[in-house]
Amino acid sequence: MLNFQQPFFLRVNVGRYSEATIKLEEAFSRAIPAAKKKKQTKADWTNALGQFNAEARAVRTHYKLGIIGRAMVAYRLQRRLIASGYPPDVVRQLLFSMLLNAFIG
Repeated sequence: MLNFQQPFFLRVNVGRYSEATIKLEEAFSRAIPAAKKKKQTKADWTNALGQFNAEARAVRTHYKLGIIGRAMVAYRLQRRLIASGYPPDVVRQLLFSMLLNAFIG
């Protein structure tokens, strides 16, 4: 008799990762709205990125994301932000910054 078990990455609590992704998307849209009338300065970007990274750290600790969880949340966040209309270059830079500053350590 064959035993068809799901792979380990499908057996995890996916609701937790979805919630974490939604929280991060909300934090990003608060920090950097999709359509702004005026061009943001470097100081504005730095401040917004700092706020977002602080919230990302809080989400990581609140949801107790492990290595695989962090990767799943980052991938889902990337897909959601691009679908929301953010430019792929901005999303790529954001995720790289988030991974280095908030998700590592």
